[in-house]
Amino acid sequence: MGIPERKQREKLLRQTQILDAAYQVFRDVGFLAATMDQIAERAELAKGTIYIYFKSKEELYFSLLAKGLDILIELLSEKVRANPPPDAVLREIADAFYTYYRDYTDYFRIFMIMQQEDMHAKLSPELFKEINARVLAILRLVRGEIQKLLEHERALQVDSRLLTDILWGAFIGITQVALVREKLNVKRRNVEDLLLLCYELICKGIRTDGGRQKGKTARSEEKKPHSERR
Repeated sequence: MGIPERKQREKLLRQTQILDAAYQVFRDVGFLAATMDQIAERAELAKGTIYIYFKSKEELYFSLLAKGLDILIELLSEKVRANPPPDAVLREIADAFYTYYRDYTDYFRIFMIMQQEDMHAKLSPELFKEINARVLAILRLVRGEIQKLLEHERALQVDSRLLTDILWGAFIGITQVALVREKLNVKRRNVEDLLLLCYELICKGIRTDGGRQKGKTARSEEKKPHSERR
């Protein structure tokens, strides 16, 4: 290994060390209360060393956010590779989302911080591009699976992009409510059950709507003169 390669390897190791420390501090005290001093202490580095690799606490946060989104992308990609039957697509998407919430809750909490308006203003153009690319990748994976369902339920006329947004919004809403209930020390509901119920209801709605579409077509045909019927 040459000197340039060794330096690059050392840089990546140091960045990982800092990100791991930041993850632990954000998890323990929250993003708002966290300080660069705490992160430096957890990483066992001088604070000045932290600033060599990351310009601010926000940049650390967005780097962790990108890592968390990569995890969700992989969970969804596993479902896509498994090639579930069309009638199981929504259930598998719900399972991937729930696994992310259950096993990577702290990354999910990091994701929710991004909803604050002032966080977007602190996002550099480069990191914005990276985060946006990952979110779009997630939505494309979900949309591709939804398209299988819509092609299976041919009678339904729905834009797969709209249904993707509905499913993504349902996931964010249900899991965010669960976190709020936890913070308020209110009895928590089973997030997995809620997600599965939500997606099953959407799936039933698709089929019900499809039935209505078929019924409308049949009734309209009956009203036509025999010569005009298909």
